[in-house]
Amino acid sequence: MKRFGISLLFSLFIVSPILAYELAEVKDSGSIKGHVRFSGPVPVDEVIKIDRDTEVCGNEQKAGRFIISSNGGVKNAVVWIEGIERGKAFSSPNVEIMIKDCRIVPLVSIGFVGGNFVLRNEDPLLHTIQLKLSLEYHKALSQRPLEDGATIYNIALPRKGTRVEKPIKKYHAYSKETGYIQVKSNAHPWLRGYIFVFDHPYGTVTDDNGSFMIDNIPPGEYTIMVWHEAFGLKEKKITIKGGRVEDVEFDLSK
Repeated sequence: MKRFGISLLFSLFIVSPILAYELAEVKDSGSIKGHVRFSGPVPVDEVIKIDRDTEVCGNEQKAGRFIISSNGGVKNAVVWIEGIERGKAFSSPNVEIMIKDCRIVPLVSIGFVGGNFVLRNEDPLLHTIQLKLSLEYHKALSQRPLEDGATIYNIALPRKGTRVEKPIKKYHAYSKETGYIQVKSNAHPWLRGYIFVFDHPYGTVTDDNGSFMIDNIPPGEYTIMVWHEAFGLKEKKITIKGGRVEDVEFDLSK
């Protein structure tokens, strides 16, 4: 990396720190409910061929990138309020990741600064897990970009029932400069998962019908963000008013 690149990298951390979230009583709060949909023809999903530990993992798996209900609802989309600085308390700050049948379960999850990554092996074989922070800015600054991001934890789960906890730190939090965390494995390279870490509790993942709900939001104007592994990022502006539930619809095909 060139000298100016190192300086710019350093300045990103100094000039753009992650703002501390402030717990506060939320008076006259509002809520958001809605759906994330895909209105076009459902894309064809990838079938992954498996070449090791087939007695446990099977010979192939559907990738599961396009879990779309009959009414077009998209599962596994992350929805959050961008940059909210104060509000309600965290309900559960941990993110629990399980490996079962040689898959990451859930595929997409959220965690919160101050909690823990809780990793568990439910298969009768050795799994290894790498949590990799995407570091989007690295691609622009470095002549040797990181293919999968920077490894923040490298964990061995040697047998069924193994459970490991690691702290979620402030620099793990999602931003456009850093990105999200990928869950990878060098023992079973088809394994994949995604973790979005926030320093506030206003984030969620869509259910089987593409539905989501975020409540107890202080009144004000906000940007609502949506991310999906196959469709990328979208955003909308919204005004939250006390005592009201705002309906928000995202169509990822547009």
